[in-house]
Amino acid sequence: MLENRRALRAKVMQALYAYLSMEGDPKNAYELLLSETEKEVKTLEASKGFSGDMRLLKTLFYETIRNSEKYDNFLISKSQNWNINRIARLDKVLIQMAICEILNFEEIPLKVSLNEYLELAKEYSTPESNKFINGVLDALIQDFAAQGLIRKDERGSRTD
Repeated sequence: MLENRRALRAKVMQALYAYLSMEGDPKNAYELLLSETEKEVKTLEASKGFSGDMRLLKTLFYETIRNSEKYDNFLISKSQNWNINRIARLDKVLIQMAICEILNFEEIPLKVSLNEYLELAKEYSTPESNKFINGVLDALIQDFAAQGLIRKDERGSRTD
């Protein structure tokens, strides 16, 4: 059962990791990997008056896949000493998801996005992953802000 948005992000992370292993059609992968999660989200949204979780579920999954090459290029730009193929697959997925969330969810504060992905890295990846992910994301956030790509403040309020 989903307890919170971190659990939702973890389900998407697991589905994206599995999708990268099997490839194929994203819609089929979503149906196979996230259909039960979608049912849970719909139930939570209906029973507790939550909103936005379904958007988080679908956008994180589909936009991360759709923009994976672009997000990889962002990652490569901030990890010059690393060959992209040497970066742990799970770390790459977490960074791609974080980029997706930072750029597409104006209502979620930057600090929340950053902290959520660092916590997922601590829980699911290697002991050093959260430091690597933090460094990459901090540098990317500075670049995104300088380029006007982030349309929210630290509290998640739109800035445009």
